[in-house]
Amino acid sequence: MGRAVMVSSSMSFVTKEFHIMPSFRPIGSVPGAYALPPVEAKPGWPLPDTGPFLRAFSGTEKPGAMMLHYALGYIGIWRVIYDQGRDAPDTVHEQLALLTFAIDREAAAHTLQIPVTADTPVNPSSFGEMVSWLAWKYLLAALRQDLPAHREHDANQLVRHIEAFDRLVADVQEGRVRLPERATDIYPPKTFTPDTGGQSREKCR
Repeated sequence: MGRAVMVSSSMSFVTKEFHIMPSFRPIGSVPGAYALPPVEAKPGWPLPDTGPFLRAFSGTEKPGAMMLHYALGYIGIWRVIYDQGRDAPDTVHEQLALLTFAIDREAAAHTLQIPVTADTPVNPSSFGEMVSWLAWKYLLAALRQDLPAHREHDANQLVRHIEAFDRLVADVQEGRVRLPERATDIYPPKTFTPDTGGQSREKCR
């Protein structure tokens, strides 16, 4: 493995509780409808790579940006899915999609002024889906780091996604790839590799 990644050993960040994020306000009695806070990001702000997200997940750095607060919500959601599998309630998956939508809104503001053309390829998966999968891979590596059957595989999968994520951020910042307007809700996410003209897929294990 070419890159070392620190994961939390305390498990204090891995909550089994599942809550609707306080900043998401239900709209009347409409099921699944929430009011989101205004977009915080401004055009020209750099799109964050995996570093700030990993530091927030590990608890080594308090999240400052709204996008990082949203990302922390993924940890609790994926923990419920990890524990309950197919028995996880529909509200968990709704919240997963809501967090992704919120992060994608922030990412759109970050990238609004990056010059692209009509021919610039669009990444298959959204930025929020990449963040969501980063949280899932981080969670697996943390929960199963003491299990010999999973430890090396989980660590390799986490590093692989980190590399794909950071490569995507660099490509988007340089205008080589555009982010899609909406998420696909398909996991694992896919990334576009402009130098080869193809797509690489993060495999779920």
